[in-house]
Amino acid sequence: MRVLDLDFRRINRRASWAGIALLVAALAGAVVSGDQYLQQAEQLVAAQASLRDSTAATRKKPVAAIASIDSQTLAAELKHANEIVHQLTLPWGELFASAESAGTPDVALLSIESDTDNRRVKISGEAKNLESILAYLRYLETRPVLVGVYLQSHELQKQDAEQPVRFVVSADWKVRK
Repeated sequence: MRVLDLDFRRINRRASWAGIALLVAALAGAVVSGDQYLQQAEQLVAAQASLRDSTAATRKKPVAAIASIDSQTLAAELKHANEIVHQLTLPWGELFASAESAGTPDVALLSIESDTDNRRVKISGEAKNLESILAYLRYLETRPVLVGVYLQSHELQKQDAEQPVRFVVSADWKVRK
């Protein structure tokens, strides 16, 4: 093995021109980057000021915009908004809890569809056998949220190896206000 001799106190050092050129290029790049940063900062301040001005201008215009809308369009939009508010205030959690809390491992729910205008609910699912469906129907009849529960349709899934029974249950949704 060769001996490694490091001399850190060497006095006769000459600067290489390549190193100095690299240092000058790095400094020039830093100056250019700083200049671009300042330009971007100025553009950002101008954009924020423009946004503030346009926001202030739009806050002053709504009265004029509402006056230009005709009363029929306004009435239709108001009716639609009231329908949405009505649907959002329905006790959805109570309905889902009633449909999902049967606790039977033999029934899997696939969907819950509601007709909020007529207060009807359709619950689709799959069960291992017909007895499981009937037990689920008896459970749903005991729930205070659902009234008039009946089996709308059922079908044996012959293409599946376990041959589950797919079913649709229909019920009236009793909404407490």
